[in-house]
Amino acid sequence: MRPPELIEIQEKILNILYQSDVRLTAQEYLKQIKTLYSLPFSEAKKILQGLVDAEELSYHYLYGSTYVEKNFLRPVRISPHFILKPPWSTDSPAGKHIEIMIEPGISFGSGQHPTTSLCLNAIDFCFFQEKRIALENSGADIGTGSGVLAMAMCLAGLSSCTAYEIDPVSIREARRNIELNHLSGKIHLLEDTMKTGENDFSIACANLRYPTLVTLSETLSSSLKENGTAVLSGFREWEKDLVLNSYAEKGFALIWQRDDKNWSCFVLVKK
Repeated sequence: MRPPELIEIQEKILNILYQSDVRLTAQEYLKQIKTLYSLPFSEAKKILQGLVDAEELSYHYLYGSTYVEKNFLRPVRISPHFILKPPWSTDSPAGKHIEIMIEPGISFGSGQHPTTSLCLNAIDFCFFQEKRIALENSGADIGTGSGVLAMAMCLAGLSSCTAYEIDPVSIREARRNIELNHLSGKIHLLEDTMKTGENDFSIACANLRYPTLVTLSETLSSSLKENGTAVLSGFREWEKDLVLNSYAEKGFALIWQRDDKNWSCFVLVKK
């Protein structure tokens, strides 16, 4: 296979991983490569190993299975202001930015999943471009996972954030990441779901799948202040109207929207 053809195949193979809704085992990944690009098993395995050798991908052993993930060895710029950085990295990219240190784990991976990137760009928009968030106010991160969105908001200047999570593994990872970034005094990690009307937040983030986001619309409506901001992602491009309509019924207006690899993100304002 000639180099230009190989590069094109490698890019398509990487997209299989990036667009997957679930983690892929090495065997499942190879099966998809073979099926989609009509390659013999030996050729598919050689290309996958080449991506691992080039440190584009890595193997991750978890609960008796070997998964393939995007490598996270160096700092990665995700938005104009936010850079994700593994704790062992000593690299520091040039220019003005906010570094978020994060441990790759079950609830995080490489940090470059489209919904993570979309949410961080949305937070960047809210805090630095639109400058619509009063920094003395509090925020919420619903289904915090690794804690990255709660940390981004607080590192951007928000005075405090409540991070909701029900998965014990994610809670342990989020707590470790919050401590790594010296944010234990600003982020309150709760092993719970957000309750309707529980607090008055100025901003709330939810990177969750479409059915959960729709169910959450009433809770967010009652928990955000007037002119409060909701950052939503985790839904596909073809689900955008369903999500937007459910929030429009609760008085939310769209002020920012972006798509990436068939995933979408909204910034909505409660009127």
